[in-house]
Amino acid sequence: MRLQFKILLIFTSVALLLGGPLLLTVRNAVRQILLKDVERRGVLSASSLAESASAGLAARREQALLPLLQSAQERAGAMYAEALGLSGEVLAHTNVTEKGKIYDDAATLEGLKALSPVTGSSEWRGSPVMLVSVPVWSAPKADVEEEFLLGGGEAPGRTRLGTVRLGLPLKEVFNTQRRLFRKIAAIVLMTAGIGLSLVLILMRRLLRPIKLLSRGTSQISRGEYGVSVPVLSKDELGRLAEDFNRMSRVLGETTVSKNFLGDVLSHMIDPLIVMTKDGVIRMVNQATIDLLGYAKEELEGRRAPILFVAKDKISDAAEQETLIGKGSVRNLELDFLTKTGVKVPVLFSSSTLKDTEGRPTGIIAVAKDMRERKKLEGAIRQSEKLSAVGQLAAGVAHEINNPLGVILGFAQAVVRRLQPNDPLELPLKSIEKEAVRCKGLVQDLLTFSRVSKIDREPLDVNRAVEGALSLVIAQARLTHVDVRKELAPDLPRILGNLNQIQQIIVNLANNALDAMGDAEGLLTFKTENLKEGPLSWVCLKVLDTGPGIPGEIQSRIFDPFFTTKPVGKGTGLGLSLVHEIIKKHSGTIDVESRPGRTEFCAKFPVRAAGLPISPANMAKS
Repeated sequence: MRLQFKILLIFTSVALLLGGPLLLTVRNAVRQILLKDVERRGVLSASSLAESASAGLAARREQALLPLLQSAQERAGAMYAEALGLSGEVLAHTNVTEKGKIYDDAATLEGLKALSPVTGSSEWRGSPVMLVSVPVWSAPKADVEEEFLLGGGEAPGRTRLGTVRLGLPLKEVFNTQRRLFRKIAAIVLMTAGIGLSLVLILMRRLLRPIKLLSRGTSQISRGEYGVSVPVLSKDELGRLAEDFNRMSRVLGETTVSKNFLGDVLSHMIDPLIVMTKDGVIRMVNQATIDLLGYAKEELEGRRAPILFVAKDKISDAAEQETLIGKGSVRNLELDFLTKTGVKVPVLFSSSTLKDTEGRPTGIIAVAKDMRERKKLEGAIRQSEKLSAVGQLAAGVAHEINNPLGVILGFAQAVVRRLQPNDPLELPLKSIEKEAVRCKGLVQDLLTFSRVSKIDREPLDVNRAVEGALSLVIAQARLTHVDVRKELAPDLPRILGNLNQIQQIIVNLANNALDAMGDAEGLLTFKTENLKEGPLSWVCLKVLDTGPGIPGEIQSRIFDPFFTTKPVGKGTGLGLSLVHEIIKKHSGTIDVESRPGRTEFCAKFPVRAAGLPISPANMAKS
């Protein structure tokens, strides 16, 4: 809001705050004066009527009272006059239709009880009236009258005969009040208008130097250094204009191209951070904002720990002193922490900022995002690990398969020849059971080592899902798990092996069913066609409502022999086999998990299927 408008708003607010109550006070005062005048005239007329009406009231004769009431009505300008008995009955009324009625309203009852003139308010035929009630007494004895006049109130020896009342119109009073109020309000508004005009004239003179300074400031903000403003006075505003001109000249002589430097920083690929020697962030570039997900205002002014994972402690006072003491640090591996709590591995380098006297003033640091490199390294390590495990699995399986078959065969033969309740039955059946489990493990090892030896052909992933579901549904029913499928129509074919794709589905399903246990849950199979630039993928998703996979082990679930299941429940080769099959199909697999929901997403390329997967693709898995 402009300063001129603020001053006008303040002036108007003050005028309203002062003028409003003043006008209300004047209006009420005028109203009271006018009402007091009506009341005074009414009391005089009603008191005179009371003195002359005592005889008529004593006799209760309408013929004697009516002329007196009419005369009092004319003198007072009343709308009506009436004489009331002690119980509120109308003995006489200028409006003869009221004769004989009995009034019991609050105003009448108050007038009947009062020992002196009282006033009230009411309406008569839709118009406001002031009621003036005066008691009428019988004629007093001389000494009693003197005592009454001196003491007031009800005199001893006097009898109350009734009450006379006038209804004085208030409509004209209120009209007069409104006319006076409008005139007074007009005078106040005219005065306020004149005052406002004077304030506007004064403000224009006072604000002109400020407007010139504002215009000059705007020019400097646009990079027009060296501008000056006229000095119009010798007061404080004049000195302010002189200081502004001096500042503008200094900026024009010493300021380098801030825009050029800003463009350089904002277009840097790597994050750049400038901190004070106390660890307070002074500046970050756009790359830092993009990497961490913060707004610029959320970082600048905060302390350095907001950037790092707690275990790194690079922002501790001791670490800062170490950085400053070394002068520079190169290629230090750290973890940044994004706004959403995600760790980002970076290669951190820093240098100490110094003033002209060589004293440290802060730290400037750059960081290189290492996520892609870490993924590539992980993919290479995983590939080497799986290759080594495959070679080992093939050798071990061949070496132990034959002796294991002999052990299993003899164990089964002996078990068949046992007599009931033979003491060797339990140990021999245990040998048979464990030998069968070892044979299954050997078969898994052989399968793991022969993944790349299966022929591939164009196949429909939806068909593979339908075939695998027949193996999954029966087991799901035993554990009270509902199975749902959401298969995309017109799904393009991939180049793959049907048995291996179904093995992926079954292994992922078994893993999900084991995770959900005996609790009721939902197992969902989804297929969809994805477009990523020029590439087209078929995506196979397996979702479950189990407890989820803890974050600290998600990176290990595809390692051979890694399992969280109890002994005897799993070999740790199921997900490793899934990973190896997908890899041989030039695909990728991702996992997203949180409590109550886990999703595996296997992607197979629609074209160029069967080619060895690139490190870039493997990094995604």
